[in-house]
Amino acid sequence: MAGRLRTIDARTLADAVLEPPGYAVKDLLVQGLHILAGAPKTGKSWLALWLCQQVAGGEKVWGHPTQQGTVLYLCLEDGYHRLQDRLLDITEDPSENLYLATHAGTLADGLAGQIETFVREHGRVSLIVIDTLQKVRETCTDNTYARDYADLARLKELADRCRTTVLLVHHLRKQYDSDPLNRVSGTASMSGAADGTFILQREDRSSNYGTLFCTGRDIESKELKLQFDPMSHIWECREDEETARSADEEVIGIVIDWLHDEKQFEGTASELLEILHDALPCGLRPNILSRWLNKHKGMLKANGVSYTLRRTRDSRTIRLSCDGNDANDDISGSGAASKIPSPSSQPSQAAALPGVSRQRPGMERCPPLP
Repeated sequence: MAGRLRTIDARTLADAVLEPPGYAVKDLLVQGLHILAGAPKTGKSWLALWLCQQVAGGEKVWGHPTQQGTVLYLCLEDGYHRLQDRLLDITEDPSENLYLATHAGTLADGLAGQIETFVREHGRVSLIVIDTLQKVRETCTDNTYARDYADLARLKELADRCRTTVLLVHHLRKQYDSDPLNRVSGTASMSGAADGTFILQREDRSSNYGTLFCTGRDIESKELKLQFDPMSHIWECREDEETARSADEEVIGIVIDWLHDEKQFEGTASELLEILHDALPCGLRPNILSRWLNKHKGMLKANGVSYTLRRTRDSRTIRLSCDGNDANDDISGSGAASKIPSPSSQPSQAAALPGVSRQRPGMERCPPLP
């Protein structure tokens, strides 16, 4: 593009309150383009259909909240009879928000227009699943890095234009690699162009146990231990489903809880950290706490807490105040986290802070200050 670059200075960007990206499944499937890859007959399509049903119904996925909305599932390798059988196997109450199709255009022949028309007609679309990616790609002998990247870039642009989450069901290479990402069929650009990649692997072909490797630009990398239930045809999580919010959201939740009792705070990040010492994770540093507060201005606001940061030559003063309005508690929408339940009001001492008893597994508390 000709002309001048559009830029923003770092200070303005850091202080801006930006609308957080949307998601289909919080901390797993955020707005953008994602790949779900697995070997043939691994159970990818069962998982994809169940994800569609959960998001369409606003039901949790392994403890993670979903953003309920319209869902489009392009099941391009099956007919309606098989799709009906699978749908009735995984649920007794199919959602009216879930729309299914067994035929669609390709990237070179109208797919983008079909999806954009669907989005215009149905308003907010939370999730679009394309099963499989290969069915919408143009038949070509050119399997270069550039071609793979170009195809996924077009789908990424489509997801961004429609402000939705697009999940591509894809295959793995036959060759083994210790890094699951390197097993995605195609060149390295496949994972590089996507916002997130999920690799589903069974322990062996006859086993109902498997692992979902999750990585992406906006989520924490993790491995979920799953078990396929042959009766319900659902991949169930074998681990504790009391889903932890990310460490930064957990800390902000503790601050919000404390402010609902204390109403206001003004001081440095070091002073706030000292007050909340017994409730916060061990090793948390003042600069990290300050960064997280600034990052989650939207979450603070959604829970009735105003935040300002005043910089001087010698220090940075944080001001937090709670307006006492609990109307936004338990918000599960964009950028907001539900207020952590706290015990009945107690004296404001570090040893009796709200939220201390709700320690999350893996978040070790520091020993009391001397």
